[in-house]
Order: sequence, then C-alpha cells, then structure tokens
Amino acid sequence: MNTPVHWLVDAARRGYPNIVVAGSVTIAPNLNDAWSQVCSLFHISAQELTALVAQAHGLEPGTLKRFQPGDGSCLPERMCRQMGLAPLWHERDLACIAVADPRLTQDQFKQLSFAAKRQVQLVVLSPEEIDTCQTRLFAQALREGNTKTRVIDLLAQGIGSDSSTVKLSNAILRTAIDRNASDIHIHPFVGGGAIRFRIDGVMRRIATLPMESLESISRYLKTHAGLEPNPLKPQDGRLRLKYGQREIDVRLSILPAYDGDRIVCRLLDQSRNFSLHQSRFSLADQQALHRLIGQSAGIVLLTGPTGSGKTSTLYALLAELNSVDVNIMTIEDPVEYVLPGISQVQVNEKQGLSFADTLRSILRQDPDVVLVGEIRDEETARIALQAALTGHLVLSTLHTDDALGSIPRLLDLNLDASVLADALIGVVSQRLVRCLCEDCRQPRLAPLLAVEEEFHRITGELPPYRPVGCEACGFTGYRGRLPIIEYVEMTSELRQALLLGGRSLATLKDAVRGHRRSMAASAKTWIVSGMTTLQEVQKVLGTKFWDELAQEHGKVPGAVNFDVGTQTDRRMKVLLLSKEDALAAHLKAVLPYGVHLVADAKAAADYIEKYGDVIAFVIDSGLCTNTPVAWMVELRTVLAASGLPALFVLREGMQTLELLLERYGAPSIGIVEAQTDALTASFNLLLQGNR
Repeated sequence: MNTPVHWLVDAARRGYPNIVVAGSVTIAPNLNDAWSQVCSLFHISAQELTALVAQAHGLEPGTLKRFQPGDGSCLPERMCRQMGLAPLWHERDLACIAVADPRLTQDQFKQLSFAAKRQVQLVVLSPEEIDTCQTRLFAQALREGNTKTRVIDLLAQGIGSDSSTVKLSNAILRTAIDRNASDIHIHPFVGGGAIRFRIDGVMRRIATLPMESLESISRYLKTHAGLEPNPLKPQDGRLRLKYGQREIDVRLSILPAYDGDRIVCRLLDQSRNFSLHQSRFSLADQQALHRLIGQSAGIVLLTGPTGSGKTSTLYALLAELNSVDVNIMTIEDPVEYVLPGISQVQVNEKQGLSFADTLRSILRQDPDVVLVGEIRDEETARIALQAALTGHLVLSTLHTDDALGSIPRLLDLNLDASVLADALIGVVSQRLVRCLCEDCRQPRLAPLLAVEEEFHRITGELPPYRPVGCEACGFTGYRGRLPIIEYVEMTSELRQALLLGGRSLATLKDAVRGHRRSMAASAKTWIVSGMTTLQEVQKVLGTKFWDELAQEHGKVPGAVNFDVGTQTDRRMKVLLLSKEDALAAHLKAVLPYGVHLVADAKAAADYIEKYGDVIAFVIDSGLCTNTPVAWMVELRTVLAASGLPALFVLREGMQTLELLLERYGAPSIGIVEAQTDALTASFNLLLQGNR
C-alpha cells in the first residue's frame, strides 16, 4: 500500500517534477516546520512554494504589501489562530483572507464568510507571514503578576509561580535549554515582541508575544539580574538558572530600542565538559593542535569572527594542558565558564583593570600557561610576546580573517619582527558549520545541484548526502556543529622571511608550504565524508572557499550564486547573444560557468530581470544586421544598466565594428580564437578587469 504524498510535496512537485523525495521522508506535522522542510527538499524559497501552493489550489499568492493592520480584523482572533489564517484587507463587500493551508472545506469557507459578514477571497501566504499578520492584528496584553523570587528555579512550583509573567519567562528559558540554544533574543517586532533562538549558529523564530508581555519579561529579568529598571539605559548583567540537576549561567544584555527593550540572553551551561574530541575536531586537526600546544614556551593564536568557537577551543586546549603540576591562569572579558583547577581573572576596564595591567600581575604569579582572552592593542601584544619569550606558553585570540593574516596584523601593532619570529608557535583560524542530522540525511539523488556540479568539476568528488529534516533536528536537516580550521605552523623559512622583512601574504604562504592546511581542505574532508553540505560551507566561508579549493586543485574557479535566504542555488551563467548553437556548446565545454543562449539584447535583458544569475555577456557580432554604430547604441541602451562586462566575438569582414570596439576599449576576440583555449584566457581577463 502506497503512502499518500503530503499535499505540500505534491504542490512543490508541480513546479519541480525532476526533484525526487524519498518515500522514507517524514514531513513535519507542524505547518511551519513542514513548509520549511519542503522548501529545503526542493531547494526553493518560501515565496516560490507560496506560488506553487496557490497554483495547485486555483488561488493567487498573497502579498504583505496589501496588508492593512490599521483597519483591524474582520474576523475574531480565536478563529484566525485555530484555522491558521489572517485577514489582509477588507472592503465593504469583500475580505481578503490569507491562509497557509488552503484545504478548507465548504463548511469552513461558509463559516468564514458568515464571520466576516462579506464575501471572502482566499490567497496563500507562508506560515511565517501569517504569524506576522496575526501578531500585528491581535497584540493583546497578558496579565502580569508580581514576584519577589530571587533564584530562578525553572521547575519550581512555589509562591508566585502562577504569575503569567513568571510562567512565560520560565517557559521561554526552559524551551531554549531543551533545544540546545546558545542565545535567546526577545525584541520588539511589528506591534509586539518576537522570540528567537540561536540554535547551531542560526536564528530561528520560535513565537511572538504582545508588547505588554515583552515589557513584563524585561522587568522580570532586570529584577533577577539586579539591574536598574530605567528603560533608557543599556545594561549588562548575569543571573543563574536551576533546571533540575543543571546550573546554567545567563549573560544578559538589555538595550532600549525605539519601541521597547531588546533582550539577548547568552546561555552558559556550567556542567559542560571541554575537550578537542567533544568539540568534534577531526583526528588530523586534533594532532595539529596538540603539536602547537606541546611546546613549553611560545604563543599560539586563534583567529576568527565572533561566534566561531574560539573560546570553546581555547577552553578545550586548556583542558588538555590542565594537570596538578601545571599552573594555568587566564585573563578574560568576561569569564564565561568556570574551569576547575584554573585561576580565572575577569577584566574590568571601568576600574582600571585592563588586559595589559592584569597580564603584568599574572606574570608575577609564576604561571606555566597563560590565556589572554584577546589581544586588542600594542601594549597587550608586546607583553604577551615577552611572556612567550621568557618561558611561558601563551594562548590568545586575535580578530583577523585568516591565520596568515594575523602576522601582518601583529606587525601593524609595531611589534618587532624578530621577536614575533622567535615567539610565535602557530596560528589557527576557525569557523563552525552545521552537521547533517544523521537521523534523517538522505543519499544524494539526481539531478545534481549547481554547487555539487561545481564541486565535482573542481575536485572530481561528490558529497554523499543531502539534508531532509525530522523531529530530532527540528526539521532543519542539521543538528550540532563541527569546526573547520586553517592552521599555520612556524617554520625556519617563515622565521627567515620575517627577519628579512617579508609581510605580503604571497611571501608568507610560500614560507609555510607544507606546514599549512587551508580551511577549504578542512571543509572538503567534512563534505566528502557526509558530515556537512556544500551549501553550509559556502554560507560560512563565502566565495573564498571556491577560490581556495580551485587553486589547490589547479582549476580555474567558477562561480555559484547561492542565496542563503531563499535556499536556492544557481551556477553563475554567461549570457551568449548569438544564434549559433555550436558556439554555445564550445563555451559550455571550456568555461567554468553555465552558458545560456539568447537571441538578442532584449532577450538578455528579460533573462537578467527574471533570474539575476549572470556574470558576463559574450556577444556574437553575427547579430549585427544594421550599421555597427546603431547596433552598439542598441546594445548599450538595453544592457548597460546591468553593469556586467561583455566580450565580443568578431567574425570575418567586420572591420568597421572592430575599429569601433577598439575606440571604446571594448574587449573582443576573433571567431577562430573563440574556438580555442584562448577564449578562456580572454574571458578571465575580462572578469578580472571588472572586479
């Protein structure tokens, strides 16, 4: 007996019949999760799925541009929430009602018309847009109770725990902990408040609430954190949660915004154990990190943006070094996790306790290992390097984009190159990417995605799995994160280059050849092992991943347009303006881009307006049927607004056009050359000149 196809999958398949969804895939019962899951399975945006659902049910897709919340709702709130719909606008005899699930029965449709007291026109919106509309229409107050509770026990059933504010606040905190969220964001949103969790580095909308509830939650958290109730003053504080046997510290930041307090809670589980293995470093990366911290003296630097896992990796390295015969001291701003057996000092700039001042004092405490939370200025950098030269192992972080870039950054702080050459052990740059959920990931099926085609062209390999989504991963297809790193180890060649004044990245890269592993290489191992996806890596590393991967494999980098927001990916294309299929076939064979053939400039402009994934034009002069000047004017009128470069293919007997192109500096290539490898070189020069 065949399992019936989910109605959302059926709707999406109308537009993408070649996409195969395995029969074992379970679509989420919750409409929001199901919508997101189907978008991921078919690699389409919520707007595209909206249009397909509307088409499947003979309706029109809705738009928030016509939403009129100021007119109030023509339907009761209870009906809207129960049936998952939202009135967008209403006139005297007609109401436009948006639904995410248009499978209404005749009785339900009659019930809507009766309640609205007018005829009803249904349109389709995504569940998230429905939720936004409902929030703006029905922002109502929750009753607020007063509580004097000093300790937040999330499971307590005592006095004051029946307060709606206490219940709501504790429910938010419990849910965040249960979902392994790292941060809770509660902020003003379209007439009310929105609750979002950062899970595995990605923000996810959880719920919305009335503005009055947002204000009461803000007061509740300020009270327990010992902060002032003044709504015009930004404040930072801490509080502790008790959740069964777990204790979780909350680092609280409250910022007054135009329409209410913006609250961010960083959750820090003090029962967490730190180790390189639990941080999911590969064995090769663990061995590289052990080599760096295996030195008795010197400095090891970690780089990367905020949220890239630097602090967790530093704590894991300290855990590897921590023993009774090693004196470890840290300087942090702030101290996030309390590590047993380690002396931790929190910087307090307001009271004159800076990184540099604290580091001087710590060096008089006879430490073996010193962790400096961040090198921010010349003074701190100079003291840290001096400590590394006098027999201490120093670990610290630096804000640079990659590992090699930290060396010029330190030299820019007026550090002596010879001191840096003697003190530096190595540099690690880190990012975090989401892991594929092992409960629901599915083997790769045809057709290949654009990113998969590009990866195979460069490496000759393909990722084995794709994300699907299940209850275990919140129907995202991903659960947990793993690190990808670039590391650089000090070599005699690098030391010599620094002593000779070498500062360029090209010089430094040559000096560490064989003692550097790129981030693209690290990411590739996770991709081919099925632990993560190309889309996830590109979202984190950007186009740098493709450039570095192509360079390591001796290939010319192509380009893929991957829009994270809409979950669609397309291989960047060259628009060929020609009527020659043979020329198009040759371009497809030699260029690392997709090639799309169009008949004329108007067709090219129409394609750009619709898709926007074009990187350049190749224009066949064979299309010139009138005077070259008039033809060029026509091309510029239609295509110049795109700002894209163009390469002309000149046919024989087009001397007038050739002179005209030379006059305006427009690049061109002969028809004979266009059928050789010279085309690739000309095209690469064209793109470089446009950057």
